[in-house]
Amino acid sequence: MDPITSQIIIGLGTSYFSNFTTPVIQKFFQKAVQLQPSIEEDLKNARSTQDFEKVFRDAVGVIDAQAGTGTVEIDFSFLEALKGIRFDHQNGLVTIAGSRLHAPILQAGGTGTGSGQTEITDSILKSGGAEARIGKGASMKISRNAQIRLS
Repeated sequence: MDPITSQIIIGLGTSYFSNFTTPVIQKFFQKAVQLQPSIEEDLKNARSTQDFEKVFRDAVGVIDAQAGTGTVEIDFSFLEALKGIRFDHQNGLVTIAGSRLHAPILQAGGTGTGSGQTEITDSILKSGGAEARIGKGASMKISRNAQIRLS
C-alpha cells in the first residue's frame, strides 16, 4: 500500500475506529485492498465522512486467513463472504476438506517466496463467474507461490 493511502487510513480511520490501534486499521485495509484493488483508489479520493463510510462498506465482508508456519484447516464447513475469501499458505499448510466456499472472489495458494502448500479435497469453491468442484477421491495441491483464483 502506498504512503498516501496509509496516511488516509491513519487520518480518517483512527478517528473512525477510536477503539482500534493504527496498525490494526492498516492491516484491515491492506487485506481488503489485496482482494479488491479499487478500494485503494477510493481511499485516495475520499474527501468526506460519507466517502470513507462507502469505502469501509466496500472493504467489509472479506475472509482472509494466512497459515504463517502453522496450519489452517477448513473441515466440513460452509464459508460465504460478501467480497472475497483468501487463504495464503505462506510457509505453512492450508487444508480445505468437505467444504463449500462462496464469494465473488476466491483465492487459495501462496504468495511471495513461501514454501507452503494448500490441499483441497471433496470441496466446492464457487465465485460469481466460476466454480471448481473437487469430488470424493480427488484432490488439488497448490505449492509455493502458485495459486488458484476464481472470480
